[in-house]
Amino acid sequence: MPKSDHNRQHLRDTLQGIAAGSRVFVCGHTRPDGDAIGSVLALQRALLARGVDATPVLADNGSVPEPYLWMAGSDAYQRPDQLTGQRADYFITLDTPDFGRLAEAGPLLLAAQYSLIIDHHPPLQENYADLRYVQEDAASCGQLVWNLLHEMQWSCDPDIATACYVATISDTGSFQFSNTTQQTFRAVGEMIASGARPADIAAKLYNQKPLAALQLEGRILSRAKLLNGGAVIHSYLSDADLQELGVANDWTEDLVDLIRCVRDTEVALFITQSSKGPRLSLRSGSGFDVSEVARQFGGGGHKAAAGITWSDKSASLEQILDAVLPQLPCRSGKDCSETALWDSDWKIVEP
Repeated sequence: MPKSDHNRQHLRDTLQGIAAGSRVFVCGHTRPDGDAIGSVLALQRALLARGVDATPVLADNGSVPEPYLWMAGSDAYQRPDQLTGQRADYFITLDTPDFGRLAEAGPLLLAAQYSLIIDHHPPLQENYADLRYVQEDAASCGQLVWNLLHEMQWSCDPDIATACYVATISDTGSFQFSNTTQQTFRAVGEMIASGARPADIAAKLYNQKPLAALQLEGRILSRAKLLNGGAVIHSYLSDADLQELGVANDWTEDLVDLIRCVRDTEVALFITQSSKGPRLSLRSGSGFDVSEVARQFGGGGHKAAAGITWSDKSASLEQILDAVLPQLPCRSGKDCSETALWDSDWKIVEP
């Protein structure tokens, strides 16, 4: 299988060349966020409108996160174990720079006759598909998909506009992050004109949480600590918290944003520990490039937002912080050679 990058025209030609009746799997990354869900549903529904047999696919054998179940087409998602032995004509992966984040869906891509990557993240590895298109200045993969659909003059109904809006509002932090540009607002304006309803979408995304999710947020805030002389704000959660409070993992997306607002800090570091191993979320509001730090530990992302799936699944909180903190900013004149005293309730709970 040839591995090489291709330009935007080649991508458009390939998408437009997908014949009616073709079998297409459209998939985002494991533990999908709003951008992965929104961009997948937008492209899948646009293909359906052209007579293509397009199916949205989860990367792992879980379920669609509860905050997105209201979206049109969410009930059409298939798990990889439901597609075992089936071969797609095309496999399109969105918002997924690393093959490993396709998880259980990886074999479906390898079995497909042709595979494509559409993304806005810097590539983390050699191209793992036949065609890859990356536009790093797009605020979200959903914005990239929206622009592609317009360039190809494909029909964009209110459901497609809503999906792209969800993707964009999610990846820009409700238009608070530095990736929000004039081009972002231009695209969002088009989505609204095509039927996306911002107030309704915001209400469904942010104002329908279970009480236990708010209690979890309170626990995270109570653990927040200033590290590296006040340059880093840090907190964490574990499986034990979710089990004790009765919170589904669906409600753990973007919890790093709870602490990133602390004034005079440069980087927010949030660690989620589960039976699958630690996951780190890094956010920068100072110009510090957290993606460079993430790449040192096998992760990646953008300059202002990056993530790491920790390679040692049994690593303790102390071990992770001892490795990561020296790579993060430290206040001048402060001793950042030692970590603080860590909470005693950090532990891994097997499912």
